[in-house]
This record gives sequence, structure tokens and C-alpha cells, in this order.
Amino acid sequence: MNAVDTNILVYALSADEVTKSAAAGKLLESLSSRDTVLLWQVACEFGAVLAKLVARGTADARVLDAMQGLRARFPLILPSPDILDSGLRIHREQQVSYWDAMLLAACAEAGVDRLYSEDIPGQPTVAGVAVVNPFG
Repeated sequence: MNAVDTNILVYALSADEVTKSAAAGKLLESLSSRDTVLLWQVACEFGAVLAKLVARGTADARVLDAMQGLRARFPLILPSPDILDSGLRIHREQQVSYWDAMLLAACAEAGVDRLYSEDIPGQPTVAGVAVVNPFG
């Protein structure tokens, strides 16, 4: 099962990082709804980034439709309360940031074995989740 971190979704919409935008877009197009999920944390963070871009005037309000497109394509997975404990354990034991640990815990709980992200350097596998940087 696959999941995609927020940074990949943002790059897919970005005009600032042409190379990363193309790679992120190609990755998203290649992922199937049968084996890819949208994690709650990622959906919330992505929505916040989109809203901030609209508020700053750097993106048209139609960019918010990207969230609807993701929701229509990939099943949304909500975390259980246990994520807080398992995420904290991952944070302490694996020395990854708190928010990355929460994301990895959500991945593990959802049965995700591959997380596409550029935000977790030097950690090829955490809690049974392979972290794949699609840009490197």
C-alpha cells in the first residue's frame, strides 16, 4: 500500500519547482486508487497549504479543487487515537521529527508500506514503512 506526503502534493501543483513538479505529477498519475491511500494528516496539511496560497493571492481559489480530486481518487484513512502513542514511540526511538513520526505511525496503522516523501532523510525504513524520495 502507498501513501504520499504533503510535500509531493504541493510540488505537483507548484510552478516554482519545475523539475520536482513534473516528477510529482508523474508519480501521482502512476499511483492506483487500489493500492494508494490519502492519510488524514496529509489531507489536512495539504488543505491548509492550499488555503494559505489562496489567501496570499499566489493561487486562484480553484486550486482548492485539488483536494476534491484527491478525495475522489484515493480513499481517505482516518487515524485512531493509538497513533499518538505509536507516533511518540517512533519519534523517541527513530529520532525523526514529531510530525513525521505521527505520519509514519498513521502509515503503519493503515497498512502502508511505502511513503513517498522528501522530508524524512536518512531513514530508508521506519516502523515497517519504506520512505521513498521520488526526487533522488
